[in-house]
Amino acid sequence: MIAVKRVPSSRAARDLQLEEPPYRPFAMKFTIVLFLCLPVCAQTWFTNVTKRPTSNACAIGWTTAVPTIAHIDYGLVAGSYTKSGANSTQYWRSKTATISGLTAGTTYHFRIVASDITKDWIRSLDYTCTTSTTTAHSVNLNWQASSSTGVTGYYVYRSLISGGYYALLASAAGLTYTDNAVQSGAIYYYVVKAITSAGQQSTYSNQVKATIP
Repeated sequence: MIAVKRVPSSRAARDLQLEEPPYRPFAMKFTIVLFLCLPVCAQTWFTNVTKRPTSNACAIGWTTAVPTIAHIDYGLVAGSYTKSGANSTQYWRSKTATISGLTAGTTYHFRIVASDITKDWIRSLDYTCTTSTTTAHSVNLNWQASSSTGVTGYYVYRSLISGGYYALLASAAGLTYTDNAVQSGAIYYYVVKAITSAGQQSTYSNQVKATIP
C-alpha cells in the first residue's frame, strides 16, 4: 500500500512527496500434532492384563486409560485372530471377559480391542493363554475273598462322610473294582459287603479312604 501525503498549496509542486510505510513481513506459524498409536501406545493404553485359564476357557482382565467398551479377538496363531467375542455394553475402565469353548492343553493368542465414546478402536499387543490339561482320576479297590460259604459276589459302597451313610456304588463278581466317577479335590470312603446266592449280605468291611488330587 502506498500513501499519498498532501502538503500546503503554498509550496511548490516539487515538494509533493510520496511516502511508503516501512515493510514489515508477516510470518504465520502453524503447529501440527500428529498422533499415531503405535504398539508402544497400545501397550501403555492397556494395563494390568491378567489371564486365568481352565481346561476349556480363559478369563481375561485388563484396565484401560479411559472408560471403554471392548471385545476379545483370539486364535491359534499370533496376528491371525479367527474368532471374536461380543462387545461389552457398558463403558468401564476395568473389565473381565471370558473366551470359552477352548481345547484343553492348547495355547491361544488374543488381543483386546477397545473404544471410547469416539468409536476409535484401539488394539492391544498380542497375548497368550494356555488352557490347562484335563486329568482323569479313578480309585482302584481290591479286597480279600470272604471266608463265608456260598458267596457269589460283592457290593461296593461309597460315602463322602467317614462312617457313612454309604450309598451302593456297584456290584462286583470278583475281588476288584475301579471307581471312575470321582472329582478332583474330593475325599471318598469305601466299604464292601459279601453277598450269597440266596441274597444274604455280610456286614460292612473295614472302611478305606481315597483322596482325589
